[in-house]
Amino acid sequence: MTGGFLLSYFLGEEEHDGEQVRFALSDGPSPVAWTALHGGRPVLRSNVGECGVRDPFLVRDEAAGRFVLIATDLKIGAGQDWHRATRHGSDAILVWESVDLVHWDGPVRHRVSGPGAGNTWAPKAFWSAERGAWLVFWASALFDAGEDREPGTHQRMMVAQTADFRSFGEPEVYLDQGHDVIDATFLEEGGRWYRFSANEQGGKPGRGRHIFGEAGSSLDDPAFEPLAEDIGKGDMARAEGPAVAADPAGGRWYLLADEFGLRGYQLFTTTSLAGAAWEHVPEAVLPPGARHGSLLAITADERARLLNHDRSTS
Repeated sequence: MTGGFLLSYFLGEEEHDGEQVRFALSDGPSPVAWTALHGGRPVLRSNVGECGVRDPFLVRDEAAGRFVLIATDLKIGAGQDWHRATRHGSDAILVWESVDLVHWDGPVRHRVSGPGAGNTWAPKAFWSAERGAWLVFWASALFDAGEDREPGTHQRMMVAQTADFRSFGEPEVYLDQGHDVIDATFLEEGGRWYRFSANEQGGKPGRGRHIFGEAGSSLDDPAFEPLAEDIGKGDMARAEGPAVAADPAGGRWYLLADEFGLRGYQLFTTTSLAGAAWEHVPEAVLPPGARHGSLLAITADERARLLNHDRSTS
């Protein structure tokens, strides 16, 4: 990959049209400086479900020769609130498909959660060689049938299999630690899987408001090993929505962490995933207000196609 990175993201609910999908291209091979496409306006919009889009996640489905973008079906602006969203929010995700990153089909709303889910947040997808399927991960608060949802409950990480992003298997609890764990994302390197999440870690004082890093042998490893408890602490007040990617040149990795309600995405980097010493890159200039999304390495041809389309439509 020599075309740098494509960032998918959204803005906060306070912004007009903030809860829709935006794209930006890195100005070079590293994700330090960015140019927002379409003048910073939404590239993809939802007119289904809650008519809002948060937490877009973009994957390259090489076997099918396409790209898939999945996202949270949620709109917090326009008078909605988090109390409702965590108890009676969406049980579905939004899915778009494209063969060229320019022309998109969708959104299609796919139910992935069971009837006991109070919400379905921040879906992400990774190919599992062991299962021979895509695994879609998301966070849900779970309630029993007929349960009074007013007190609320903690967020678990859920998972479901899919072969084509058009039909999905039964949801399973992937990770339940008895406290909130959301936004889990993964990166494979050297036969190891690295997992990053917003993990409250039992609510211990001074912990759990930043990014939690772990390593395991596979996506299904039941015993991920903790590597870093508070990535970003000291450089951010709080963080969620991690997005991770490898430098195409090798030997370096990048992590975006969302300082939600404040500066939005902040960039960190490391030369050792196992060492977990992530350094803040304060000079990085992200698109203004960019929040919880994904990083996709692209080719030079894909970059040129996106830029040519942007010039013709802006």
